[in-house]
Amino acid sequence: MSMPSIPPAPHRPNKKEVAIDLLESIALEEIALSHLMNAEAEKIQAFVGECLDFPTNPSNKEIVKFNKAVNQLLETIVMKEWLLLKKLENVIELQDHPSGHCHEHPPKKCKDHCNCSPCHSCHLPICSCCCPDRNKHDC
Repeated sequence: MSMPSIPPAPHRPNKKEVAIDLLESIALEEIALSHLMNAEAEKIQAFVGECLDFPTNPSNKEIVKFNKAVNQLLETIVMKEWLLLKKLENVIELQDHPSGHCHEHPPKKCKDHCNCSPCHSCHLPICSCCCPDRNKHDC
């Protein structure tokens, strides 16, 4: 049983366009995260200003509760940043393989009778003429 393949179509973007779209999506998410952090910083400044300027100072319990809420948001942002880093690494890896072959299988001129099939690990095409020992594939 072979892997299903999607036939090429004129409306589908090419690999370069996909990479650009992915990089743009990372940039837009980074901008959104910067807005969240800026809003949180303004909230902290308002809270600290309230503690110093107003006669109704918050209790220690209220300060700890506020600090936990800020910490929780920042932890979420850090997790999102990690996911964006992984997404960026995947885009870079996609660009490192311009031929569509993985690093274990350098591109070669395929023969007309070659049976190309996707690797089970990296899903990039491997060929019997390029990779005669397909059992040792290690992506």
